[in-house]
Amino acid sequence: MSAATSLRRAAAASWRPLLTVAVLLGGAEAAQRAGLLPVFIPSPTQVIAEAIRDPRLVTENVGQTALRAAIGYAISATIAITAASLAVLVRPLYGPVYNLGVTLHSIPIIALAPLLATWIGTGSQLQIAIAALTSQFAMLVGTIQGLRAADARQRELLHVLSATRLQMLRYLLVPSALPYLFAGLKIAAPSAVLGAITAEWAGADRGVGAMMLYALFAYDTPKVWLSVVLTCLLAASGYAIWAAIERVAIFWEPATELADQP
Repeated sequence: MSAATSLRRAAAASWRPLLTVAVLLGGAEAAQRAGLLPVFIPSPTQVIAEAIRDPRLVTENVGQTALRAAIGYAISATIAITAASLAVLVRPLYGPVYNLGVTLHSIPIIALAPLLATWIGTGSQLQIAIAALTSQFAMLVGTIQGLRAADARQRELLHVLSATRLQMLRYLLVPSALPYLFAGLKIAAPSAVLGAITAEWAGADRGVGAMMLYALFAYDTPKVWLSVVLTCLLAASGYAIWAAIERVAIFWEPATELADQP
């Protein structure tokens, strides 16, 4: 199956979720007009009107959050994939690397953000750091699980051929790890967005999180829901981008999900 065929099948399957979203939006609009929804739930048209009335409110805040999340995500991917590769290649490092990843993942971000704010400030560096921390675990687990998924007989063959560790990594471990790596990358992308938005609550002038917080204090319900919609769109976009790249890069493999244990 070619990459083009995979993309066509993905496009053909996308009509179901799009239809579901359209039905939900139509139902919410009808319910609001009929007075069946509480006052704190606006209709979809009210939320859209809020975005149309001030487009810069959307573009400036979304751009700031997307940029911070992307930088944090890139930093996290570099560190997590490198650390996971070292943990698999150098066996004594496996335990410390994995345990450190679990520890960082276990810290509540809502509690970590104020602590980091007192250390590194409330500027963009805080949002980038939180985005990196929230996205690291999925990529770490995906890389470790993928690098350990190579067939044992192929490992033995390369060992018999006197392959070095770098050759083992390049010709066997990395190709075998790609489905798991992409699974981790897809999961981590929404996490980076949510981490950046959570960090913006600790203090930011712009960003979807700051927009949400200001609207909440002003009791501006449509703007609050607009920020929620923008959060969902950013998180879904991050996942969709990596899903599309995965279909092109490893179209010969079915989609892979991460297991509970690496």
